[in-house]
Amino acid sequence: MSVEILSAAMIAGLLLLLTLIQGTRNVLVLGLPVAAGNQHDISPWSGANDRLNRAIRNLMEAIVIFAPLAVAVEVMGLTNETTALGAKVFLVARVLHAAVYIAGIPWVRTGAWSAGVAGIVMVASPLLG
Repeated sequence: MSVEILSAAMIAGLLLLLTLIQGTRNVLVLGLPVAAGNQHDISPWSGANDRLNRAIRNLMEAIVIFAPLAVAVEVMGLTNETTALGAKVFLVARVLHAAVYIAGIPWVRTGAWSAGVAGIVMVASPLLG
């Protein structure tokens, strides 16, 4: 398995972990009957709870961009040192991004997001040229 595909799988694992944390939080804070319902009548989340929800949405957006590119370079036989490094950069950046987003550290979050974008570009580089 290539580094690019392994990184995509690990990012999917991170997303699963965050959604499990989110679901557990919902049960603990709202109670099981409300958490299992449609949750239309709950108050908006704030603080770390809101940031968790936003981190998950942001990670989903990043995966939608990264995963097809990782698959494309793998299937087309275009993986190289740059794409492998880009996948590693993306993985580390997204783990850091999620952690600092939930913790509420804005400038570090922006830096991690930017590093993740750079990783995506590195993975896509053989497709662009």
